[in-house]
Amino acid sequence: MSSSKEKLNLIEIYFRRAVAENNFSNLIVTVSGGADSVALLCGLCATRAKLTALHCNFHLRGEESMRDQHHVENICNSLGVRVIVKDFDVEKYMADNKGVSTEMACRTLRYEWFYRTAEELHADRIVTGHNADDNIETLFLNLMRGSGTSGLKGMLPDTGKVWRPLLNFHRKEIEKYLESKNLKFITDSSNLSSDYRRNYLRNEIFPMLRERWSGFDKALDRSIAIIRSENKVVQKMVLDNLPKEGEPLSTTSIINFPDPELLVRRYIEPLMPFTTTASEVISAIHADKPDKKIWKLKKGSLVLQNGRLFLFPDKQH
Repeated sequence: MSSSKEKLNLIEIYFRRAVAENNFSNLIVTVSGGADSVALLCGLCATRAKLTALHCNFHLRGEESMRDQHHVENICNSLGVRVIVKDFDVEKYMADNKGVSTEMACRTLRYEWFYRTAEELHADRIVTGHNADDNIETLFLNLMRGSGTSGLKGMLPDTGKVWRPLLNFHRKEIEKYLESKNLKFITDSSNLSSDYRRNYLRNEIFPMLRERWSGFDKALDRSIAIIRSENKVVQKMVLDNLPKEGEPLSTTSIINFPDPELLVRRYIEPLMPFTTTASEVISAIHADKPDKKIWKLKKGSLVLQNGRLFLFPDKQH
């Protein structure tokens, strides 16, 4: 029987094993100051990897933004981890990129910085604090967008650039771990508001579902694992039937595929199409009209002409 202390240290045990198995020696850790990122940083300190913490200050919440920064700096100092703080002008970015939401602007800015810094520091991975609860939220959000298995599989534990080791742990487990380490974390006041869709699920919907179904989290964890596994099989078949990058997809290949709409959907994913675009393409193919058909999508244009489907990504993307 494992002791309660050993159970609380499962995070550190998992981190040590994963770092050793993957030969990670140099990691960038994204730290906001919340429970997930503080647990992430503390757990990684139990490994032999060199750590550099990155903190984004978007200056969107006045004094609270500075409170977050100072808390992260104090935590890093107490753990002996180097921390780099980056200030961002979100309003200017949104003014230069019309139609971009605050949430998307912050995401774009921070990941551009993360990737750039990881390259400069020759880091093995960028490590983020996404947990199992976040993955369930992502599944629901993508489900309501009309996503297929590529969206319902949730976030991947390791993309080759971004590692999310806390996807194996739920928020309650993470908070218990922090309590055992006597580490404090801060709560972003915007997370308490249910105005955002993710927060609405987290604050309003999931508590009701957990009260009604005691096995809610385990069942969803299992569903995500199954969808991720089955998506690998689907993706392998799709890739075997897609052209090389930059080349068009022939309508013959589309029609001969077991599920033509699926093949088109995966082919045009980089352009962030609308949910109906793939079915519109199939209808246009069946209509067999000689006129060129063009779809303007979020990240480029899609063109159907002379029995071939072309992708034209926008240069800025």
